Amino acid sequence: MRAPLSILVMLSLVLAACSSDDGASDDAGFGQGPPSTEAGSTTVDAPTTTAPPDTTSPGDTTTADDTAVPPDTTAAPPTTAAPAGTAPATTVAGPLPEPSVELTPVGQFDQPVGITSRPGDETLYVIEQPGRIVASGAESTDVVLDMTDLTAARGERGLLGLAFHPDDDLAYVHHTDDDGDTVVAEYAVDAATRRFDPASRRVVLTVDQPFGNHNGGRLTFGPDGMLYIGLGDGGSADDPQRTALDLSRRLGKILRLDPTPADGQPFTVPDDNPFVDTDGADPTIWSFGLRNPWRFSFDDATGDLWIADVGQNEWEEIDHAPADAGAGRATNFGWSAFEGFERFNTDQPETVAGIPHTPPRFVYDHSGGRCSVSGGAVSRGDLVPDLQGWYVFGDYCSGEIWGLDTTSAAETPRTVPLAQLDVVVAVHEGPFGDLYAVSNAGTVARFSPA
Repeated sequence: MRAPLSILVMLSLVLAACSSDDGASDDAGFGQGPPSTEAGSTTVDAPTTTAPPDTTSPGDTTTADDTAVPPDTTAAPPTTAAPAGTAPATTVAGPLPEPSVELTPVGQFDQPVGITSRPGDETLYVIEQPGRIVASGAESTDVVLDMTDLTAARGERGLLGLAFHPDDDLAYVHHTDDDGDTVVAEYAVDAATRRFDPASRRVVLTVDQPFGNHNGGRLTFGPDGMLYIGLGDGGSADDPQRTALDLSRRLGKILRLDPTPADGQPFTVPDDNPFVDTDGADPTIWSFGLRNPWRFSFDDATGDLWIADVGQNEWEEIDHAPADAGAGRATNFGWSAFEGFERFNTDQPETVAGIPHTPPRFVYDHSGGRCSVSGGAVSRGDLVPDLQGWYVFGDYCSGEIWGLDTTSAAETPRTVPLAQLDVVVAVHEGPFGDLYAVSNAGTVARFSPA
């Protein structure tokens, strides 16, 4: 594996890539970055009101070689209380005990954007944005898929997601192609060697992308065995094509499908998808009204859906959809009628197809150099017992990682600082339910007891 560049050089490369496509800002990293302070520069991705200035530089509070450093125990993310009556998470009674954790690096990789695991396999599978899947285990590290000829890491583009079929020796990747469009493709996986068969590649889904940013990237199999796919609103700024609340378009949505081909089609639409019988609606849509659901996850214990939706210039939001209310089925998360709890595009309706806006579970603003939420999973592993039940997430620019007590009321959310990692792009569940934090600068680290 190639050693990462220094953090400052890496950030400059990412920021340069994010300003190069489609005549519009690609945002910093995977969300809205801090305003530029260079003379004569402008920021394309701007809200209807002025955002607070970025008061720190990314990486200021971490070491240059991207090793984990202790958290600042005074720095909880600023927040706004949820409206009265918002339901709390469906977990055990709280409050949860305050966890004490540290990040233990497990390896260095080439621009990793996430990790996942395979049923019955102790191996950690690392997703490298330039186009490789790396299987990392106790005995060896091996490239099991190299598709660098089919994609490239350009700003928010590249290889962005991976999911293994829960029952078959199949894997699904979420990537952008040479034209910048979204592709979900299937590969056969050798059960013994873990290698993907390039000749078996089958395209399941393609989605045209009008701009270079907000591609989403996450895909995962839910508790129901269906494949869930996250897509951003198409990019640029302000939802310019008004896609997120448009039920005829897949952008700004979470899709749900069975990847099994049927009736000459590359996938099957589940009969219980919410808009199967809605005239003019795309039947693959599960949830809508999302800006860039870069990372989302299902709670293994409850089946609840948690979404870290990247905001514009004001608010980063975490959405929660309890399993007993459908786990996001036909849920309107509000963008771009709302950013966080605040009204945004006033020409967009608060209610779509009779479905009202569901407000976020938690939001935080951009003070302290924060810029883009990197979700996120509820901890259910045994390695750190006191972390169980906490939803763990971070911020791309500040590198801060927090826990949200899922038992706390939405009106009075409780968060605690947990750790620090430069350029944090994801917090994911790995083998045995343990949580891992991923830095796009190279480090993958496991949450361990302090």
